[in-house]
Amino acid sequence: MEPADKKSKKDEPKSDEEDKDEEEEETLETSPAVLDKHKAAAKIAQEVLEHVKKLCVPGADIASICSEGDKKIEESAAKVYTSKKSKVTEKGIAFPTCISVNEICGHFSPLKDESKTLADDDLVKIDLGCHIDGFIAQVAETIVVGASKDKKVKGKKADVILATRKAFDAAIRLIKEGNINNQVTKMIAKISEVYKTCLLYTSDAADE
Repeated sequence: MEPADKKSKKDEPKSDEEDKDEEEEETLETSPAVLDKHKAAAKIAQEVLEHVKKLCVPGADIASICSEGDKKIEESAAKVYTSKKSKVTEKGIAFPTCISVNEICGHFSPLKDESKTLADDDLVKIDLGCHIDGFIAQVAETIVVGASKDKKVKGKKADVILATRKAFDAAIRLIKEGNINNQVTKMIAKISEVYKTCLLYTSDAADE
């Protein structure tokens, strides 16, 4: 029988190397559960995005929409990985709901006293993110308030939305093994030039 004051091996503090080994186990390559967590987070994020889009109507308060989006993320995340066997300790908001209007580039999630009201024809950038156990899914979409099949977006707003979509599609195709960031940057710059829009960054690489 072991002395009462003698610690077992499992009670001894883990070395940095052991901690590192455990962290490395939780990767997309080594653990199928990681992909499942990403997918669960992505499903929630996409559903909340669709919900938030419906709230973006003329007269809607931006702070209230952001609050509703965050609430929806938390509620939806609370319903998944509820079993103790899952060992998921944290889940919920990875990136707060942001509603950025017209000239505001992004990340606008205002306090109530700093909020603004949406108006018809506003160009709205929505972005938000959810995580399950630290594995994140983030989504974003640009819409025009009041737009519909009968009331189509035209002019500069249509140009910038279409340019962004084309640039996104091109970037997805170029982001692969063997390519470099500069290739993506140059392609985005070319597409922006075709649609006569302005990039939101300055890059010497794009001019090379």
